[in-house]
Amino acid sequence: MDDVAPLPDVEIGEIIGMLEYLKEEGGKTDIYEIADDLNLEIDDLVPIIKAAELLGFANVENGDLILTKLGEEIVNGDENKRKILFKESLKKLPVFKKVLNILLSSQEHFIDKHELLSMLKQEMPEDEANTTLRSLINFGRYAELIGYNPEDKEIYLDKIMEE
Repeated sequence: MDDVAPLPDVEIGEIIGMLEYLKEEGGKTDIYEIADDLNLEIDDLVPIIKAAELLGFANVENGDLILTKLGEEIVNGDENKRKILFKESLKKLPVFKKVLNILLSSQEHFIDKHELLSMLKQEMPEDEANTTLRSLINFGRYAELIGYNPEDKEIYLDKIMEE
């Protein structure tokens, strides 16, 4: 099985905002300058950077954050283009692959939130599993990859994927 790494707890807007800032800075800048310029503590910036790296939108090299070609496409794209790019990036992450496989193999194409959380706890510590579940739902909903029904506490396939 792929290594299911935890997802950081960040908002989509925080990722996009940092990518936009990075583009304005010429596509590369010192991580500590980002924290200063965006008025963020470095501890608050690190999860945003980690998310951007996991998704392939930016890379860290020698203390600098560098915008990737995909990150630049995100910044230049309209909302629909951004969602498509997020969806493609999410589908490559081991934790999303696992969840999508579960949803695709389920006859009803949904899973109970608590059941999924239990599965994540088998892969990582409880606090990381909770954070990952929250990010899975937020990222997946934004990308229109998965949906979440808060009444039934069910995560479902947003649309049957065209594969």
